Amino acid sequence: MPVEQTNELAQRLRKAEEAANAMEKLESLASQAPSLREQVSILQRLEEREQHRKQALENARYALSGAAQAQQNLPDIIANAANLVNQLARALREVDTFRREATAALSVVDRMNYEDELDDALEHQDESPVPRDPQSIRMIVASRHGSARVRQMIEEMSPGFEVFAGCSLDAVPMRRELTNLIMAQLAAEAESNRPSPYGGRRPPPMAQPEPASAGGNAGDIA
Repeated sequence: MPVEQTNELAQRLRKAEEAANAMEKLESLASQAPSLREQVSILQRLEEREQHRKQALENARYALSGAAQAQQNLPDIIANAANLVNQLARALREVDTFRREATAALSVVDRMNYEDELDDALEHQDESPVPRDPQSIRMIVASRHGSARVRQMIEEMSPGFEVFAGCSLDAVPMRRELTNLIMAQLAAEAESNRPSPYGGRRPPPMAQPEPASAGGNAGDIA
């Protein structure tokens, strides 16, 4: 009987020692957990950074390649755009020139009409029920002539004229911005070319683009 108990105790002791050894190993391994956890976290962050870096580099290569391809078209596009802008400015200058010529010609017509009307009024002033002096007659006749009458004659000869008729400037915002810019530049040119009362030409003003009215006249450029 003592032999059996001894064997049983020996087995239990062996198992207990094995369990103790296992516990020691587990405790040792458990004590490494914080350090291992930190190392794993560091490696994960490094891996994520590397992935982000690779993806960002790939995105940059793609974007730069796209920019290079798009840039190849810029010289032709800029040249074509500049030609179109020059054509637009040339057309606006032509419209303005013709309108100014019409204004100058109709100013002559208005002057002749004024002189005819004045001569007729002076000739028949004695027939008027209310006698007036020649100066008063001149002022009355002059009030019916001048720039307002010239504009009226222009409207009668070219009713409803609009510089930008049919242009749909508000269809695309850039159209109105471009038109405003060119109109401001033409106005600055006209101002700089206008003779100065002090002699020579006026210095170019610091013109700012102003909204271009769809119903504006070419004469408004100056």
